[in-house]
Amino acid sequence: MREVRRLALVQRQALIARIARQQALRGLAQALEDEERSRALAERSRALLAAIASQPGATSGAALAEREAFAASLAKLARQASAAAQDAARQSEWQAETLAKAELRAERMAERAGQARLAVAQARERRADAAGASGLARKLHLSR
Repeated sequence: MREVRRLALVQRQALIARIARQQALRGLAQALEDEERSRALAERSRALLAAIASQPGATSGAALAEREAFAASLAKLARQASAAAQDAARQSEWQAETLAKAELRAERMAERAGQARLAVAQARERRADAAGASGLARKLHLSR
């Protein structure tokens, strides 16, 4: 029956749409987590940099050079973490759009599956009615 094949196809498509939605949801969660982690790293690096810069006292030239090299490394780390946070924010936006599209597709597939189930039920009902009517016609014809 054509309706049953269509129902099977729509059910497979709905399954694929649900899986895509789950993957998009996982991707969004990962992107948000990456964004938060990068922002926290950038913030901690800047705080440490501020603490190092404000250390008072006399020090030797070698110690000062080491402190400046460390401060430069921290500043670089803070910039990289900030850039990573911005990238993760863009990824989060993209993942949110992907999730919205996947949810819409999953909803449409669920609607199509409902329509296909209804079509199968109607086809079976039509067949049952036709079988009952043809059986009755044969009985009437034979009883003459």
